[in-house]
Amino acid sequence: MRLTRSLEDYRQEHLLDVGEFASYLGITEQTYRRLLIEPEKVRMTTKRQVRERIGVPPALIVELAPKPSAALQAQVQAVLDEADMLGWTAYDPDTYTPTGERFAGDGSAR
Repeated sequence: MRLTRSLEDYRQEHLLDVGEFASYLGITEQTYRRLLIEPEKVRMTTKRQVRERIGVPPALIVELAPKPSAALQAQVQAVLDEADMLGWTAYDPDTYTPTGERFAGDGSAR
């Protein structure tokens, strides 16, 4: 399973300070800080450059992950509402198979 991580996670993984990591990414320190604070104000070409340098899909970098559309948000909310109504199914964390146990959205047993 791959998790979405922040650029700061990748920077710390490489044991680099902000200036060194920005240089590694081929951008200025100012652009790096803008990516952390206001990623929507950074050009797509710069975002692609950062993604290529890190080597993971943009959806796995918090600052580069696309914002979900209103339609997708509505679909997700509908699924959550249905699960709250019918109950959630527990899964074994090792095998990812359903355990048969059902619980409410607050975590209590059903």
